Amino acid sequence: MGNLIHDVRVSLRSLRRRPGFTVVVVLTLALGIGAPTAIFSLVNGVILRPLPYADPGRVVLVWERPPGRTRFAVSPANFLDWRQQNQVFEDMALMSGATVNLTGTDEPERIRARRVSASFFPILGVQPTLGRTFLPQEDQADGEPVVVLSDGLWRRRFGSDPGVIGRTVSLDRQSYTVIGVMSRGFQDLTDIYSTEEVGLWLTYPFANDPPTERDSRRLSVLARLKPDVSLERAQADMDAIVRRLAEAYPESFGRPHGSQEAWGARVSLLQRDLVEEVRGSLLVLLGAVGLVLLIACVNVANLLLVHAAQNHREIAIRAALGAGRRRLVRHLLEQSLFLTLLGAALGLLFARWAVTLIVALNPASVPRLDQVGIDGRVLGFTLLISMLTVLAVGLVPALQASKPTLTDALKEGEARTGAGLRRRRVQEVLVVAEIALVLVLLVGAALMLN
Repeated sequence: MGNLIHDVRVSLRSLRRRPGFTVVVVLTLALGIGAPTAIFSLVNGVILRPLPYADPGRVVLVWERPPGRTRFAVSPANFLDWRQQNQVFEDMALMSGATVNLTGTDEPERIRARRVSASFFPILGVQPTLGRTFLPQEDQADGEPVVVLSDGLWRRRFGSDPGVIGRTVSLDRQSYTVIGVMSRGFQDLTDIYSTEEVGLWLTYPFANDPPTERDSRRLSVLARLKPDVSLERAQADMDAIVRRLAEAYPESFGRPHGSQEAWGARVSLLQRDLVEEVRGSLLVLLGAVGLVLLIACVNVANLLLVHAAQNHREIAIRAALGAGRRRLVRHLLEQSLFLTLLGAALGLLFARWAVTLIVALNPASVPRLDQVGIDGRVLGFTLLISMLTVLAVGLVPALQASKPTLTDALKEGEARTGAGLRRRRVQEVLVVAEIALVLVLLVGAALMLN
């Protein structure tokens, strides 16, 4: 312990003697660690974090799959047959996007709404803060016009009044009775084509889509898998149902001219479909900032080699006085550790600023931006890459500098000695590696821009 404390003091004193070197290394590492941390925060919030529903791994979207396409909207009649014939879902719900004009309370407002079946909220496993959600009889053609409000709309337009339940509101000049207010943390993420916040929910009574209509495919279907059913089994079950429907109604399931592919169905996790459009881009971006970290590591390793060369006499004398190679390596790695921890701390500040900026820009194609932030998983990721960075930037210089020859170290022109020549060769290799990584990064960026 006494040796460790002594080595720590020597390392800190050595870094203080060269403030310019220390600042350059810390800033380089801050950029190298901060960029991956910021992008991983985005990947974590958008892709990795589970959806805020009960058992989200069983919540799926079900699509029709025409020849030559991966997914397509569903017709009312097909949905009813799916719901009646399937053996794999606890329940299914129909969904459709809408916008309505809210009038009668302050200024008129255009609000994004969702028309859904009564089973919509039970499938998600969510409960309202006030009142209730839809009853099965309310999504029939002759059902009462009722509405469920979002927490945001309730607070903004109704002043958080708990007495709103039972009141009548005017939507598109039609009266609706408020029956419920959803919880503050609830988000409707079932529309994969829009990131706009949903303000209210209405029933879907088939008023404009007769249940016999099979060619009007413009609806979405949400479902919950039974506990013992896999995604593959659900897919096979739905494909079988579609084949039966195609035989019964060939005019609605005809194959395009020259196509050998038949109609089918697609069952996919809601979370997977929600991020499908941005998943590839975010992972590529994470790989790109990983290259930035590698470039920073190579750059810092080269700087540490130069730093070790300037201290070669001190290292050689310590070895002559009895310091073993293991202790010399530990001493040099401690310097790398201090520099990396400083860089990681500054990088976290940079990442937090970058995340705030990304969320403020609010790119329309990226869902769940409100879930993006610095949490425990992100801190763990930062700690992991920091420890890997310590090894990446410090191990080669430490091993190279921990083999001093006292005779060479005391000579003038150390660069011409055997140790100096070895160090120069390592530096040249690192420079070549850095240029190669930069070239890969620039070519990749140019291809993405193109």
